Amino acid sequence: MKLFTKEVKKIVVNNYQFLCVIDQRPENEFISFKISPSETKTSYFLIRFTWKSNWVTNLCQPIVCAKLIKHAINIGWNYTTKHSVVNLQDGDSLIAQLGLDKLNH
Repeated sequence: MKLFTKEVKKIVVNNYQFLCVIDQRPENEFISFKISPSETKTSYFLIRFTWKSNWVTNLCQPIVCAKLIKHAINIGWNYTTKHSVVNLQDGDSLIAQLGLDKLNH
């Protein structure tokens, strides 16, 4: 049985270190996936996923984290700028779009 907690992953993408905080605590209405540069936490990219999405992908896998970071950068998130904040409410749409459902659990 999987324990639903708050996990922190360190991931390097494009020679830059990021922190991914995946909050899967059961008291939350959504799973939140927050990406921030490891140097600062004033800039971040927040994605919300429904609990249903947890059945089709493992958001804590490093390859999933890396794909979500690359997507954030590709759509214009400037992680090197202070206070660069992006909130994406419908993360479930990214699962099929980025092929996250095809990655091994």
